[in-house]
Amino acid sequence: MEDNAMLYPSLVRFDENAIVPSGFTKHFPPQGRRAYTDLRAHADDKTVLRNPHKGWFWHYIDNGFYRPQYRTEHDPADHLEDFPGLNHLYLRFDWGDIEKEEGNPDWSYIDQIMETWGKFGYRFSLRICTYEGSPKAPFTTPEYVYKAGARGYVLSDGRIEPDYGDPIFLEKLGAFMALAGKKFDGDPRIELIDVGTYGTWGEGHTFRGSNLVYSAEVLRKHIDLHVGNFPNTVILLNDDHINHSWDRGEKENFELMDYARSLGLGLQDDSICVYTCSLDFGYDTLRTPWMFDLFWENAPVLIEFEHYDKVPPEIYKDGLPFLDSLMRTHATFAGFHGYPRPWLTKEPYLTEYCANRLGYWYFINGVEASLIKVNVPNTVYLWMENRGFALSYKNYTLRLLLLGADGSRHVETMNAGNKAWRPGQEVRVPVCFKPKNLRAGDYGLHIGLFEGETPVLLGVDASRMTNGLYYLTNVTVVE
Repeated sequence: MEDNAMLYPSLVRFDENAIVPSGFTKHFPPQGRRAYTDLRAHADDKTVLRNPHKGWFWHYIDNGFYRPQYRTEHDPADHLEDFPGLNHLYLRFDWGDIEKEEGNPDWSYIDQIMETWGKFGYRFSLRICTYEGSPKAPFTTPEYVYKAGARGYVLSDGRIEPDYGDPIFLEKLGAFMALAGKKFDGDPRIELIDVGTYGTWGEGHTFRGSNLVYSAEVLRKHIDLHVGNFPNTVILLNDDHINHSWDRGEKENFELMDYARSLGLGLQDDSICVYTCSLDFGYDTLRTPWMFDLFWENAPVLIEFEHYDKVPPEIYKDGLPFLDSLMRTHATFAGFHGYPRPWLTKEPYLTEYCANRLGYWYFINGVEASLIKVNVPNTVYLWMENRGFALSYKNYTLRLLLLGADGSRHVETMNAGNKAWRPGQEVRVPVCFKPKNLRAGDYGLHIGLFEGETPVLLGVDASRMTNGLYYLTNVTVVE
C-alpha cells in the first residue's frame, strides 16, 4: 500500500495514542493544579433551571385594581408551570385600593393572590402607586388624604395628582407604608419592592400628569419611606426617577444616584421598546445604559418590556433589542405587560434562552482533589463558571458529601461565597473541610449549593445529582 504521507507532503501522520491538545477533548490545568478532573463533558446548557431570586415575572396586577387587564384573560386552572423560569408575579396596586379608610387597610385581595399562586412556588414583587393618570382612578391617593388638607392638582378628565412633596401627603403615606412594611417585610414570598409612590404609574416621572419636576430631596423622602419600612427586602429605584428630571441638574441627580446606591438599592427600567425610546435612543432602547453600570453590582436589575401586543415589528425586531437590553444591564429579572400564555406561544425560544441567563447560571468546569486525610483540614478546589447575565445577590450554602461504597459518609456545610462569582468568569473556589470518623478507602465527592433546604440547580447533567448534590469524582481517604 502506498504511503500517502510520503506522496502528499501536506499530509501528516497522526498518532492515535497521542495526547490531544488543550481546547479539544481535555482541559489541561495550569501548572501546579493537583489531581484535576475535567467536568465540562458533563455540562448541561439546554435544560431550563428554575432557581431562586432570578428569572421572568408577570404583571399580574397592572395599573391597580380598577384595571382587570391580563388577570381576567387567563384560565384559572392555568398556573403557567411550563413557563420557563417564571419567578414571580408583579403586584402593582394603588394606595387607594387598600386603604379607603385611614388606618383600616384591606389586604384581602393581595392575600388571595399570594395564597393561590404561592402554592405553585411563585414569589411576588410589590409596587404601591399614588397616581395612575386615569380619570377612572382619581383617588389612587385616598380621598381622606385630600380631606385632611394635602395639596394636589386637579387635571383634565377629573384626574387628581398629589403633590409628592406635600407634608400632609407624606405623613399619611408614611403611616400607610409602615402598615405595608409590617405586613410584608421579611415575608419569604416577597422578592422585592420598587419605589413606586412617586410619579405616574409609580414610574418615577410626571408624564400624563403635571409634568412638574421635584427636587432630589423629595425623591429621597420617597426612597426613605421604602428603605425605612422594608429593611429586609430588596428595593429597586426606577431609572426615570433620574431620567425624567435632568432639569433639576446633574449635581442633584448624581447625588440622588449615590444616595440610592449607598442604601443598597437596585435599578429598573420600565420602557424597553416603548415607541419614543426606540426612536430616540440606541438599539437596546435604553435611555441611559451607563446608569446600570453604577447599580448592577450593588443589587438586582429588573427590565420591563412594553405592552407586547402594541409593539410593531420594525421596533420589536424579533425581540433582539429586548435581549440586548438584558445583556447590557446585567439583568436579573425580566417581564412584560401582557398575558404570558400568548407571549410564550409566540416567543418560546427567546423565553427559554433568557430563563437561564437572567441573573446567575452556575457550572462546575472541574475539581482539584488529592488524598483526603481524616481528622485534619483538607481543601479541594472547584472551578466554577457563571454564564448568567449577572451576579447572585444572595449567598448560598455549599454542601460537601463524601460517600463511601458501604454507605459511610461525611457531610459538611459552609458559606459558598458565590456572590463574588462574576458573570462570564471562571473562578477557583477553595472548599475546606475536616472529615472525622471515616475509614480509609475510596469515596465519591459530591457538591451542591442550597438556600436553606432548597437546592440551587447547576448546569450539570441531572443524572449526576441526588438530593441537590452533584457527583464530581472519586477521592481516596487515608487515615
